[in-house]
Amino acid sequence: MKSLLSSLLAVLALAVAVRADPDPAPTPTMPLTLAQAIDLVLARYPSLAAAQAEIDGAQARTTQSKADRLPQISAQGGYTYNSLRPYIGFAFPGGPPTSFYESITNSYNASVTVRQLLTDFGRTDALIALARTGELSARDALEQARHQLGYQTIQAFYGVVLLRQSIAVSDEELRALAEARRIAERKFSAGSATKFDVLTTQVREANARDRRTDAVAALAKQETALRQLLGLAPGTPVEVIGEFDPARPTLDLSTAIAEGLQHRPEMKRIRDDETSAQRRLEAANRERRPTLSAQATGGVDDGNLPLMYDNKGYVVAGVSVSVPLFTGERITGEERAARAGIRAAQARVREFTDQIGADVENALTDATAAQARLGNADTLVAQAKEALALAKTRYANGVITNYELLDAESAARSAELTQLQARYDCVLASQAVSRAAGEAPHP
Repeated sequence: MKSLLSSLLAVLALAVAVRADPDPAPTPTMPLTLAQAIDLVLARYPSLAAAQAEIDGAQARTTQSKADRLPQISAQGGYTYNSLRPYIGFAFPGGPPTSFYESITNSYNASVTVRQLLTDFGRTDALIALARTGELSARDALEQARHQLGYQTIQAFYGVVLLRQSIAVSDEELRALAEARRIAERKFSAGSATKFDVLTTQVREANARDRRTDAVAALAKQETALRQLLGLAPGTPVEVIGEFDPARPTLDLSTAIAEGLQHRPEMKRIRDDETSAQRRLEAANRERRPTLSAQATGGVDDGNLPLMYDNKGYVVAGVSVSVPLFTGERITGEERAARAGIRAAQARVREFTDQIGADVENALTDATAAQARLGNADTLVAQAKEALALAKTRYANGVITNYELLDAESAARSAELTQLQARYDCVLASQAVSRAAGEAPHP
């Protein structure tokens, strides 16, 4: 029995493994890489669901605009009770008086009407094209929201990494200061150091503890921002895995500007607005064109001579033409509004073209400066570490004071923090170049 149960459990486990997703989405409790964090945000954030709903609504409006191309079918039915029945009385020569009724008391009818647009000379086509530009605008709005959220996630993610590493550096500084304080207190007790050395170390330790407290508070806020992007409940632990990879942007100015003009979601939306205004103008122009349609109605009815109580089938068919002659300048107003929309969109295109050029140029300038600062920071860290090693040796030999050793310790930790900040700035500057060039968010 035991072996049978074990076999069944093994088969069940195998079936679950086969059906499981080969690459399951990371859970909030497991450490997240930057790529996983971006994927989670883009899969869960409510504004993206709202943007998708806007796309669905735009597609529904396109479906509505196509309705006039299809037959319009309606069914009618009715019942009429008439207590007043007009009649004509007469008598034949030599015969009894008689009467002729013009209606019946209970009347029933049922019919089906089919209406088909034959042509409106492109008016419906223009309305469909206008509705489709609404779909494009909604899709570009979704893409813009995805870009914005992706880059917000990148900034929040690297902010958490920066602050956690900064706190680690602060912890090292506090351990060094605590050791220096214990040495100073021991030397003071032995009479080989002054009270000034002890107080100086204590002041530095207190200042370092305050800086760590500020860093912890900043980290808590940054984790809250990342938690909100990920859609996690308040207080949920956020574990991230990542390092700064200060890759130098490979795009030159002209290439980055060209990419931005083509791929920036904001530019796409502005061009969509221009296209929508042009389609609106076309639709307004075609409202002056005639409409040709056919209609047919078939059904059964009673109350008709000569056998008024018999249901009789009938068919009525015809073709109609509608020509707008005067619309109270409504169409003229629509045309003027559409032309104004075209001019406004064209002005925004010119403005944003200049804005993209400035964005790319500023991002590349910041990236170049960040790379230079990173090189200086790397050199500074190497020099500070070498100076600290020499200071420790000299302090052990009694050549320098505790105060001078603390200066070397502080300079080394400050250099490490400067290097961390430079790496953070370098990564964000590289991401800023990608964003200015219209690239999708990526690690």
